[in-house]
Amino acid sequence: MSHTKSIEGLRIYQASRLLEDTVYELVKELPASEFYRLGNDLRRSSAAISHYIAECHRRYSYNVKLEALHLARSEAERLSQLLGDYEARGFGPTVGLQEKCEGIVKQSWGLIRYMKNRQRERQAEVRIQTSDQLVAARA
Repeated sequence: MSHTKSIEGLRIYQASRLLEDTVYELVKELPASEFYRLGNDLRRSSAAISHYIAECHRRYSYNVKLEALHLARSEAERLSQLLGDYEARGFGPTVGLQEKCEGIVKQSWGLIRYMKNRQRERQAEVRIQTSDQLVAARA
C-alpha cells in the first residue's frame, strides 16, 4: 500500500468507490418507507468501506493500518448482508454487488497479510539495528 502515492491508484479503493456510487444509485430506487431505514444503512455501510481504506492509506503505523483494513473488511461483509436483505425484501436485484463486496473482503485479507509481513520485517530490522547499537556501545 505504501508504494502507491495516491489513493486513487489503489484497486481496492477504486472498487470501494465504484461500489459506493452504485449503492447510492440503488438506494434511490427504494420506496419512501424504506429510504431512510434500509437506505441509510446501505449508504453508511458503503461509504464506510472507502473511508476505512483511505484511513489505512493515510496512516503510518502498521497497527492503525491493520485496524482500518479490518474495519473496511467487516463493513464490506455488513454491506453484503444488507444487499441480501434488499433482495430478500423484493426490492429488486443488486446486480452483482454482493460479489463486489466479496472482492473487497478478499482484497482486504490480502492487504492485511501483506501489512503483517511488512510489520514483522520492520520489527526484525529494528531489532537488528538495536542489537548492533548495543554491540557498538559495548566496544
